[in-house]
Amino acid sequence: ESEAEALSIANGSAFGLAAGVFTQDISRALRVTRGLQAGILWVNDWFAGGAIAPVGGYKESGLGRERGMAGLYNYVQRKNVAIRI
Repeated sequence: ESEAEALSIANGSAFGLAAGVFTQDISRALRVTRGLQAGILWVNDWFAGGAIAPVGGYKESGLGRERGMAGLYNYVQRKNVAIRI
C-alpha cells in the first residue's frame, strides 16, 4: 500500500542480493533504491550492467563484491605507513 510497507517487506528478508524498482518517477526510484538493503539494484530493467559492474549482496547473500574495482579490493589489503624523517 505504501513505499514504507514495500521497503519493510523487501528488507524483511534475510537475504539482499538484488532488487528491482519499476516506476516512471525518478525521484521515487532514487528514494526507494536508497532504502533497499540489496547489493544490486535495477530501475526499470533487470540484469542490467556490464562486466565491470560490481556484484554482491547484503546480509546472508554473500560477502564482498565481485567484478570491477570493488571486486579487486577483495584481494588486496591496504595499509597506511606514516614515517617522520
